[in-house]
Amino acid sequence: MKGVIIAAGFGSRLWKTTKQIPKTLLPYKKGTILSTIIQQLQMAGISELIIVVGFKKDYIANYLQNDPPTLPVTLVENLEWERGNALSVYKAKDYINNEPFLLSMSDHLVKMEALKKIVEVPERINLLLTDPFISENFDVDDATKVLTEDDYIIAIGKELDNYNALDCGIFRLEPDFFTAVEKSVQKGNESISNAITELISLKRIKVVMLNKANQWMDIDTPEAYNFAHNFVI
Repeated sequence: MKGVIIAAGFGSRLWKTTKQIPKTLLPYKKGTILSTIIQQLQMAGISELIIVVGFKKDYIANYLQNDPPTLPVTLVENLEWERGNALSVYKAKDYINNEPFLLSMSDHLVKMEALKKIVEVPERINLLLTDPFISENFDVDDATKVLTEDDYIIAIGKELDNYNALDCGIFRLEPDFFTAVEKSVQKGNESISNAITELISLKRIKVVMLNKANQWMDIDTPEAYNFAHNFVI
């Protein structure tokens, strides 16, 4: 299965910490956030990667050239990286050959056990890895919330008041996700959550729930980055 990492954004809340480099290149453990994500995806069964770049794209290109991963990587540029993140995913459309693919954010650390759980689901439907252990999350206020019913997503968004899980930033997507992006963008909505909302009414998006806590972490702020160094990956 191919994987897509979207690494085109600005990362404004980590701007001082990153010193004007893409935040996915911040040092982490024995490498960087990006190298850790790539390693975890590869161990979970991902055989090829498409990385969508935008802001400071040459930094990522040079990093991968100097320290190349052991699986094939294709860089795809999103010139509209200041717009919604669904557009970055859409840039990968021509590279996945109408097959299911795993989507990862470039600042979410997820343990291999959790990644394999979503990779290995046999059903051909769009999937989101979700965390029901809400109270144990480092930054619930910043997390994207999800309301589920019978394994289907029925609502998603950062501002949900009624929710029973958190979005871990890992999706396994089918080709019809791109149609959902097109419909969402036509309405002026450009986020991944907006595209997922298009799939909800079609009952084309289910969840894969984590079976234990502390299986993932979102590095969105300096505080989260500092805390992440204690995260066992």
